[in-house]
Amino acid sequence: MGAFDKIPDQKRAAAILQRAILADRVSHAWLFTGPSAADLQTLALAFATTLQCTDRAPSVADACMQCKSCRQAIDGNHPDIRVWSHEKPKTFSVQEVRSLVQDVSIRPFSSERKVYIVPDAHLMRQEAQNALLKTLEEPPEYVVIILLAHTADAMLETIRSRCQMVELAAKDMEYDPELRKAAEEILLGISSWDLTQIRAAIQTLEAFKTDAARVLSLFASWYRDILYFKASMDPDGLLFPEQLDRIRAASGSMSFEGIQSVLDSIRESTLRLDANVNFGLTMELLLLTMKETASAP
Repeated sequence: MGAFDKIPDQKRAAAILQRAILADRVSHAWLFTGPSAADLQTLALAFATTLQCTDRAPSVADACMQCKSCRQAIDGNHPDIRVWSHEKPKTFSVQEVRSLVQDVSIRPFSSERKVYIVPDAHLMRQEAQNALLKTLEEPPEYVVIILLAHTADAMLETIRSRCQMVELAAKDMEYDPELRKAAEEILLGISSWDLTQIRAAIQTLEAFKTDAARVLSLFASWYRDILYFKASMDPDGLLFPEQLDRIRAASGSMSFEGIQSVLDSIRESTLRLDANVNFGLTMELLLLTMKETASAP
């Protein structure tokens, strides 16, 4: 059993990291996002353990879990895997970030890399994030920094643009069957709908307005499935495995840029609803983007 086997419900996120390892294209800066802090940290530790594994063959993208480095990582005492915590439960202070930056300048003790895992990065205020920015822009060649946050929107655009982003599946959210049915009808029909049908669907969604976050989460999961399948052709990591044929067809007709533009629109819709922008208008703009992208040649 390897390090990534500890997170069987996050195959899609694990596959992104394992492809980077196999291709020897591991970024110096990563941003992992998702609703489960435990899953974020487990994935980050699996990634760090694999990067530091000394007995891993070049053709294998998982830790051996037997070598001295892996045993140290399992025991939580690897000298070159640093989990950077913060003192106050609701604040990640600028001084704590400056201490991290200072520590980054110290070379690895026993490995080629030095991996930093930074939980609760979303608690950093603007000043704290800015204190980290130069390190992300010009990191030492031996450093890998993994920021963990509930949502990418909590991080400055300047931070996001310098990180490889990995979004974990919201597997722990429970969905009202009627809500899921309404969302799936939209996802499966949007490409052929006209404006009247779109507005009728939004009226149906009005009944779930207080659960808007779950509606948007379902939409995002669908497009992440399309993105994942387009990149990997792997059906095992899908959240909608029963819709494999539709996902395969969508992955063939949509561009990477188009899929990403819908995911960006879903994030923007989340921010609009958090700011109390009208639900109907927000959903209409989003659904029109979904239709335009699905209908594009």
